[in-house]
Amino acid sequence: MKISFTKTLAVVVAMGLMSTSAWAGGREKLDEFFTKVTTMQSAFTQQVVDDKGALRQSSSGNVFLSRPGKFRWEYAAPDKHEIVADGKNVWIYDVELDQVTVKPMTQALSSAPVGMLTQKQPVDKQFNVQEMEAEGSALEWFRLTPKKKDSDFTSMDLGISATGVEEMILGDKFGQQTYIKFQGLRTDINIDASRFNFTPPKGADVIGKAS
Repeated sequence: MKISFTKTLAVVVAMGLMSTSAWAGGREKLDEFFTKVTTMQSAFTQQVVDDKGALRQSSSGNVFLSRPGKFRWEYAAPDKHEIVADGKNVWIYDVELDQVTVKPMTQALSSAPVGMLTQKQPVDKQFNVQEMEAEGSALEWFRLTPKKKDSDFTSMDLGISATGVEEMILGDKFGQQTYIKFQGLRTDINIDASRFNFTPPKGADVIGKAS
């Protein structure tokens, strides 16, 4: 069964201009991303829209992923902060406040959208997958709903091209939607392991305890 894909103004703004024809093979690329990709690096833009359709936040930065269990989500604008998963803990560093929050990964996988993508295993093991209709889009779209109900995110829509995942739309339990567009995404490249380490800066206020 296919889900109707209705573009609101916010979606159009977040997703940009698209060509008029989709391509075939998206499900194969989706499966490949979850089972074969070990590392990922990309720039991104992100917008958060509330349950009434109002734009609440706009940001950009870079993301690094190393499976299993490691990622670095760097927000460069408008405010600098970092979310780093080192395989055991998730560290959230607010540069402006000079404040670090740390939680075990088992409690904090929803701290960054990429946290839902940290395991290399068949997509159907983690999510229920439904194909979406996306008329006028150059991407093939799939809606993933977590089989575990302890995530802050209730759905994850992925837009797939011939090169892999290009866009992501996350819905949360508060009715908000987070629109993410990847730019210059590369997979299975060498990423320095030190990117997934985090040491609180000297003098920073640390909330929580590492496992």
